[in-house]
Amino acid sequence: MHLRDNKPGLFNANRWDFPGGGREGTETPPECAIRETEEEFGIVLKPEAFVWEKLYPAQKDPNQKAYFMVAKMSLLGIKGIHLTEGQAWQLFDIKNFFEDEAVIDALKNRFRDYLENE
Repeated sequence: MHLRDNKPGLFNANRWDFPGGGREGTETPPECAIRETEEEFGIVLKPEAFVWEKLYPAQKDPNQKAYFMVAKMSLLGIKGIHLTEGQAWQLFDIKNFFEDEAVIDALKNRFRDYLENE
């Protein structure tokens, strides 16, 4: 996860977030996730890394939809992280993820869905 910048007016400022963002052009949801992860973390996911996805109301505008996707990667891939957005990045164990008040609540709910339905 990355700690979002702490800028006035920034949505979910100073909160822990997963990489993500809006689709560009005709991107599929996995193509968007791959691009956003590369832009924000400097790592390239392969399409076969995705193990789960679900459509939710978007956080900013519940009238829009947002995909929440889970991908698995190796420790070697994690060591390749080069953060280009936010203040810092960190791995969380599951207990700390759910207990940390700075983790965006909507992400806790979405990740809980994954854990309960994987």
